[in-house]
Amino acid sequence: MSEDLDAAVLVAVLNNRRDFEIARDQGWYRIPVKRAPGRVAADYLAFYQTKAFGDEGWAVHYLAPVRRFRIVTRAELLPDEPDHPRAGDAYYKVEIGPLQRLPRPIPSRSLRRITFIPTTLGRLLAAQEINDLWWRDDPQERLWRALREAGLQAEYRYLAGEPPDEVPVDFALFCQEGRIAVLCDDLGEGRRTLGEPPMPDYALAAGGWRVLRFTREDLTDRLPTCVGAVLALVHQLGGPGTG
Repeated sequence: MSEDLDAAVLVAVLNNRRDFEIARDQGWYRIPVKRAPGRVAADYLAFYQTKAFGDEGWAVHYLAPVRRFRIVTRAELLPDEPDHPRAGDAYYKVEIGPLQRLPRPIPSRSLRRITFIPTTLGRLLAAQEINDLWWRDDPQERLWRALREAGLQAEYRYLAGEPPDEVPVDFALFCQEGRIAVLCDDLGEGRRTLGEPPMPDYALAAGGWRVLRFTREDLTDRLPTCVGAVLALVHQLGGPGTG
């Protein structure tokens, strides 16, 4: 494993054992071009395994060096499925080296679904849980730390809604009597790089969320006020709960 802690890592999702076996035995992973993250290129792929993996589910256990990227059709990747509805769709074929088990797994505290997570090798190796992987811009990082210092557990880039219309909210908090979506507006490239607009307030409200919005100026100049607003709403909703 490289000792360059700034090396780029893309955390990808493994939903089934066949894809794991392909990555392990054939040395590649596929990403649909139309659903790819804004930045695909990376030095490593890490794999978040879902509930299909039993005791290894809901965590990142493995890392693999990236050899090269190619764009091919699904039919070229999986020639035994020529009649699949997406056989002609374009996919990134990410060719990888041997899977390496991480020194310790990186679990999801709330057993959550995720999208791709761009991070670095240093953050991956230091992470205690999934929320530690994201590289947030400075205002979001300050809010993340301040919420933790206030004793609040927030889920970053939580997927609200149902597939295929799910959209991540910046910070999700779960209370005894409701859910809070904290949205950070006007954060420039950090938002655009992910290629995902914030979910409208009305859509979140219809899904049972209470919404708080903060601007870059709020998070830079009035951070204690922002945290106080979150704490007040958590208290109003019966205190911290579980997701």
